[in-house]
Formats: sequence, structure tokens, C-alpha cells
Amino acid sequence: MMKTLFLMRHAKSSWKEPLPDHERPLNRRGRKAAKKMGKWLKKVGRTPDLILCSDARRAVETARRVRKGLQRKDIPIRTNPTLYAADAQRIFDAIGTVEDTVGSVLVIAHNPGISEAAVRASGKEKFAWMPTAAIVGLHCEIDRWKEVGKRRPARTLFYCVPKSLEKKNAE
Repeated sequence: MMKTLFLMRHAKSSWKEPLPDHERPLNRRGRKAAKKMGKWLKKVGRTPDLILCSDARRAVETARRVRKGLQRKDIPIRTNPTLYAADAQRIFDAIGTVEDTVGSVLVIAHNPGISEAAVRASGKEKFAWMPTAAIVGLHCEIDRWKEVGKRRPARTLFYCVPKSLEKKNAE
């Protein structure tokens, strides 16, 4: 069996208000970028079955905007507090809680953990610091979500950043 894993760093957040880090919202650029990434996923036929995200406000807002861009309100968004400030292993542990009947998951979390997870899952150092709203698509040769990050590297399907959509097509 195969699983498709999308790893995304939350979109650009606002520093306007003196809020606790966990409560920071997306800024205008972030809202636009998140929706744009959802539209791009739809265009290339990469719609997740589930969105798993940090419970930080900016991550939840990113998830909602991506889903809006996908034009798929039926995709569940599941928040997981352990994804806030998580390292790669905690991200893999959170992915491991997903039901094995789910074929594809979009994980939205924070740097440096989300980038570390992308490097560990893919074996590619080029994902060592993902910019905001970047998405890595991975084809995982696994049967169970608990196996993510424990087997041989996943095959990279794509790496897309919002700026690449302004200038040219994503890789």
C-alpha cells in the first residue's frame, strides 16, 4: 500500500499585535498564500483526505485557507496540540495517530520541526528550512501511518513555495 504525505509550514503570520506566539493570526500575505497553495494543490490533483495541523491560530487559519483554495469543505481539519513547536519525531508520532484507511494527509506545522520532518522523510537536505506556506509532497511506501520516517526515504512528488507560483510553475 502507498500513502501520500504533504508537509507544509504554516503561512506568514502577523506580528502587529503583542499577542502570545500561539495566538498570532495570519497576515494578509499569509492568508493569500495559503489559499493560493490550496488552489495549486487542486490544479495538480493533489487533494488530501485529511488535514492535520498544530492548534496554533496561524496553523489553523492556514488549514482553513488551504481548504478554501481546494474548494473542499468536506476535508476534515484535525488539530493536534503536540504539533505546536514539535520536532520531527513528534510530528511523525502525530502522523502515526491517523487511521490507516486515510490515504493522504496534509500536515501543517512550524519550523524547524516541519522542515526536519521533510528532510528525514525524504532524505533530501534541500528541505532543511522551508519558507512559510511551502509544501513538500511525498510518496511513502508504507501500509501504516506509524511507519512514516522509519523506512527508506519517501519519493518526492513536488516541492512548491508560493513565490514559485508567481514566477513559474513549481518543481
